[in-house]
Amino acid sequence: MPKVKVTNTDLLQKEINRLKKRSRALENELGDRLDHFKGNYGKMALNSVIPGSAKGAGMMGIVGRVAKVAWQSGSFKSFTTNALMTALEFAGVRLGINLFDKFRKSRSKKKKAKAAAAQEED
Repeated sequence: MPKVKVTNTDLLQKEINRLKKRSRALENELGDRLDHFKGNYGKMALNSVIPGSAKGAGMMGIVGRVAKVAWQSGSFKSFTTNALMTALEFAGVRLGINLFDKFRKSRSKKKKAKAAAAQEED
């Protein structure tokens, strides 16, 4: 609808009512979209991990259904979580040791350089 130039209070009130109706319509549309998202977020998440799985066709559909059933299984979920945590802990420990070694070596190099500089001054 084209913009209306408001020149009196009656037109102002009509414009306010029109904008309120438009606001309610947009709120309803947003609510419908949110309901659609709530109903389909599982399929969308699975489709982002395994493309084509949400369509349910072909090999990827079978893999998606198997993955969905496996993920709903409590024992599989705990196994995957434990495996992931173990891998992350291992990587963290290795990374931590590597960082510590780098830090220790750089400190020892600085100490040696400082001692050599102090010895040259004497």
